[in-house]
Amino acid sequence: MAAITDVNTLLGLLNDQTIDKTTNLYMITRKKENDSFVYNVLTAESHHEIAEQLNHIAVEHLTKMKTQEKEFCEYEIDDSSNEFVQYVAVNNVSVASFILDSIVNNNADAFTSDANTFSNLWAYAVKIEINDKKLVWFRKYSKGKVLKKGFRDAVLFKDGKFSKIEHDVFQIDENVDCFIWNEEIYISQHHYFEKIFSYEDQYEEKYGEALEAFKQFTYIDHESLEQYVQTDSMQKRKLAAIMKNGVFEKYGFSEVASTIEKYGLGIEVNQEEQKVNLAQKDSRKFLKIFNDDYLRSEVSKVRYESIAKRKGRR
Repeated sequence: MAAITDVNTLLGLLNDQTIDKTTNLYMITRKKENDSFVYNVLTAESHHEIAEQLNHIAVEHLTKMKTQEKEFCEYEIDDSSNEFVQYVAVNNVSVASFILDSIVNNNADAFTSDANTFSNLWAYAVKIEINDKKLVWFRKYSKGKVLKKGFRDAVLFKDGKFSKIEHDVFQIDENVDCFIWNEEIYISQHHYFEKIFSYEDQYEEKYGEALEAFKQFTYIDHESLEQYVQTDSMQKRKLAAIMKNGVFEKYGFSEVASTIEKYGLGIEVNQEEQKVNLAQKDSRKFLKIFNDDYLRSEVSKVRYESIAKRKGRR
């Protein structure tokens, strides 16, 4: 499992000048085919000074992580903040496993500077080989960071002259969204991590499973709930979290009705017919019940809404 000691060890290895390191840059493309995304990994030889700069970015990122002293915790689909360094096993992120296979096994395709590649650029990755281990870090790419040769609004200043750029230019910034070490993904930028690996598709699939599981509850208007959820990505994310949490199975009508009353949720409940009359404005609050988001302090007895519930942190 991930721990801050992994980061300290990794930082020590990167800073050790006696250890030879091999660094390669990879461009990752993504395009849609038959309602699914197809990824491809491309690479080319990098000059030594480029490799050194890529290594420096990794060191700076790890140093910042260490300085901030953020807590490490297992990835929570319902927590989209960057308050913690979250981690998840590589084999739980299918796209990451696919991309990593091409990078680690050196079977990426040769990079070609053509219109098709430019239009599908999605992210880039850097592999740093240290002894027999490999660090791979990722950054979401923006098409605006590519300057194609002959670009009318770009000029090059060299030897006291302004001229048009003669080669395609790719801008690499100083940020790292996530990195893979010891078979785990360490996440610094939650949003971009999900974007890079299309992870949102995984929780989009889960919401259907949750709606199906809810059919055991006769007090829910299933048709209305499905209508409210299917166009709301935040509610789909919540349903995925509910399925992972598993607490929803403990919520019968009486538990739901009691939570609505005690927390003043304003959702209409028909006690006689044992039905919850769900309006669209209520569906998000309603789903939070099933994820155990409404809690009470044992000391003050004050009731709270708590999304980021962690049983233990490192």
